[in-house]
Amino acid sequence: MAISDAMLAFASIFSVFLLAQQKALAQIHRLSGVMALLGFLLMALAATMGSLRYGVSDIWAAPHDMLTNIATYMSPPLVSIALCLGLSAKSWSKAAWGRLILTVCLLYEISRWYGLELLYRDIQLALAICATLYFIIKSQLDFGPRIMILTAIGAYFVGGLIIGNEGTLLGYLRLDLFRYFIGLGNLLLSTGMYLALRVTYPQPEH
Repeated sequence: MAISDAMLAFASIFSVFLLAQQKALAQIHRLSGVMALLGFLLMALAATMGSLRYGVSDIWAAPHDMLTNIATYMSPPLVSIALCLGLSAKSWSKAAWGRLILTVCLLYEISRWYGLELLYRDIQLALAICATLYFIIKSQLDFGPRIMILTAIGAYFVGGLIIGNEGTLLGYLRLDLFRYFIGLGNLLLSTGMYLALRVTYPQPEH
């Protein structure tokens, strides 16, 4: 499991690096880029702790469990809403992003209280996928970024909603397969997002 965590960490760190190129992003998209970066950073930290836990020592178990829980419920809304705002050429204020984070935390606590946190996780991921698909179809995004983002959505759907992270599949741990698919999705989504949100300059006329 340390290897799959390391692969997911690498993919997420690459995503963080891409979206850290704030000067390359259009001004309207920079705050959205920061929030998407935060979503990928949470996944990178969780996966790094997982690599240390399974590859080095169990002393990393507590921070790994904590960061995995945070990333599971916080990363999908941060990344998907940032992308949807970018595709619709809109932006949110810092206060609006703060309210989103508080709402996600509140809904998680309510779902945990009633023992429905796994259902909440799956609903949240399904809504993120559906919203992103809607805005992708509606947008005038170039072919390259569009294909990257659509392929990423497919990877998230297969990994998160079909494979899952419990038990085995064809002799492989589902959790390892889940991480590979999420890592692939992160690479493709962050690249497509970067291309979609960056500043575009008019081509010179000949």
